[in-house]
Parts: sequence; structure tokens; C-alpha cells
Amino acid sequence: MCNTMNELEKAVADYRSLKAMKEELEAQLKDVEKDIISYLDSKKKLSETGKDFTVKVSTCERRTLDSKRLEADLGSLADYQRISQYRRLCVK
Repeated sequence: MCNTMNELEKAVADYRSLKAMKEELEAQLKDVEKDIISYLDSKKKLSETGKDFTVKVSTCERRTLDSKRLEADLGSLADYQRISQYRRLCVK
């Protein structure tokens, strides 16, 4: 807990520094995830097991409704669905 302005300033500086580190690490993680997925794709595999790990990649799908359009026009719900796919990586 910060009791003085100096403590608050230090906390804010620490926060900013950690936030920058977090963003850098997230970018590095994303690059490594892409490398792992590229490996699996090049081998035409959905999973691979090593000495101390198992990696799997799967395609996921998410469906959402456009609530503004639905409220404006209560027609068929199929017309309002958005379908997106993404791939999930699991490392154990």
C-alpha cells in the first residue's frame, strides 16, 4: 500500500515497467506458439509428445449474435450468426 506520493510514484513506475515486460513476453510467447504450430503443420500432425511435454493443436469455433441487428429485426437467427474459427494450443 502506498502512503506517500513518493511511494505512489515508485509503484506507478514499477507498474509501467512490469506492464512493458508483460507485453514483450506475450509477443515472445505468440512467436513461440507460431513456431510450435508451424512444426505440427509441417509434419501434418495435430499432436506431438516429447520427453517432458505433449503439444496439441485444435481448431475451435465461436458463434456470436449481432444483438443490434437482432433487436432491429427479429427475423431468422441464422442471419445474425457470426462464425469464427481459431486454433488452440495446449502444452502439458
